[in-house]
Amino acid sequence: MFRWRSGKPAGKRDAECCHRLNGGNDDHQRPYRRPCRVFSCSPEEAAKVDAATRLVHYHHKDILAHQGDLGAKLWIVLEGRAQLQIIGIDGQTKLLAAHGPGELFGAYPHERVVISDIVVQNRLSVLEIPTAKMTALLQEDARLGSGLSRILGRQYNAVLDRMAARITLTANGRVYAELLHEAGEEGEIIPPPVIAALALSAQTTRETGSRAINALERRGIIRRDEQRLEILSRGLLEELVV
Repeated sequence: MFRWRSGKPAGKRDAECCHRLNGGNDDHQRPYRRPCRVFSCSPEEAAKVDAATRLVHYHHKDILAHQGDLGAKLWIVLEGRAQLQIIGIDGQTKLLAAHGPGELFGAYPHERVVISDIVVQNRLSVLEIPTAKMTALLQEDARLGSGLSRILGRQYNAVLDRMAARITLTANGRVYAELLHEAGEEGEIIPPPVIAALALSAQTTRETGSRAINALERRGIIRRDEQRLEILSRGLLEELVV
């Protein structure tokens, strides 16, 4: 069935496509493909998206696109996270944005030069579609366009939240806020987050992120092993977001 793509440069990936899942009768075998839920559309409209996309899996630190590449694809996140990383004037890697389940990133509405590296955090499952195909779909179906506007609206709010956190929260507070965001309502992250990636999302150093997470473990606020990170006391963790 599926295989994870290896961590080779993005330019070499097209020659080794993952297994393509065609639309139709095998939906019950495809736990990741949820265009109907993502776009809040009918099964018929979701089938159009399904037929135009392919399901792709990536490993941790795989590169979907490099800064300076010509971007001609969109990715719809089903599971995992992708980070848009850029090198700052000080030579350090900076987080431009991060995208998780239900979000969309890439070139839209036209092909464009990629302004950052797109790097996988932990693992990533996406629906991949050429920009031209997505543009054509949205022109044909107003409801898909409405679904896209809601996705982009949520992402805009997330960007504002991250900017506000950078201004108003301490480094530890940003780590805790990012932990709550990634854990979601379920209160757990599977597999557990890579500390360096979590720290980058919180716009701080790996050392600060590690100390912040270790402090939560010592206080019994979270529990972490090789399989998952679980928030045991959401209330106490929320109080630390300052």
